[in-house]
Amino acid sequence: MTEDTQIRKPRLALLGEFSAGKSTLTNALLGQATAHVQVTATQMPPVWYSHGTGAPVRVDLNGEEHVLDGDALSQVSPADTRALRVYVDAPLLEKLDLIDMPGSSDPNMASDAWDALMPEFDAVIWCTPATQAWRQSEAAIWENVPGRLYRRSALLLTRIDKIASGKDRDRVVGRMVRETEDQFVAVLPVALREALEAAPGSEAWASSGIADVLQMIDRLAADAPEVATAPRRVEPSGDATPDRTAIRLDGSKPRAVSAPDPGGLHVMPRRVVGRIRRSARPHIGDGPMV
Repeated sequence: MTEDTQIRKPRLALLGEFSAGKSTLTNALLGQATAHVQVTATQMPPVWYSHGTGAPVRVDLNGEEHVLDGDALSQVSPADTRALRVYVDAPLLEKLDLIDMPGSSDPNMASDAWDALMPEFDAVIWCTPATQAWRQSEAAIWENVPGRLYRRSALLLTRIDKIASGKDRDRVVGRMVRETEDQFVAVLPVALREALEAAPGSEAWASSGIADVLQMIDRLAADAPEVATAPRRVEPSGDATPDRTAIRLDGSKPRAVSAPDPGGLHVMPRRVVGRIRRSARPHIGDGPMV
């Protein structure tokens, strides 16, 4: 490794089916700093949040960058966009990048959207509504996610506040622990709306479960492997300007998105192609934590 080589930040992806709470979780994690992104979820390509204060950037299917103004943001189409890079001055983004992926059942997401970005993920939080937790369609997709992510992924039970009884909540969490054994390092219930409405650090904020989520994110980021990036030119800029070199989603320079290797693993929304032998799935000795 040369002295010019840099270690990039870990990349945490938020996955799950459509309307599972991923965008609400993003707002809770970033302190509602993303409120300017007022776009219907079905219109959005993957949204890649990085630390900074600059204008959002659209990355097209060839890896080219297009700086957007506020009005153009709502015009972004998933059909010709690999990712939308949004810069937010949030403390969490000082230590990692956050990627909010479209839902796996979103009819407006291109079938290869997950394939294109899956190699970029270092860790994952899978969001599933507590009232309908872990559908067969979710389990089918997750079983075909690269095995390297199993040790660095958590299952988040959103909308846990919709289950009034504490005993019923415990029952749902327990069922998820059993059904997803060895697939996640933790199963965490969270009331995202309560987290958004509570003051950070307050008792209500902690009781919502968001504090446990943040603690888990720290653990996932710490466990992520260090990835070196090639030396890249940094554009001259003023204070608090985002690192534009980070927009190169493959870690180097803009490139066309190549077709997936026919012999490799492909995880696609609404359908799963390929398979992972269960013998190749990592075993987590301590099992999921609650």
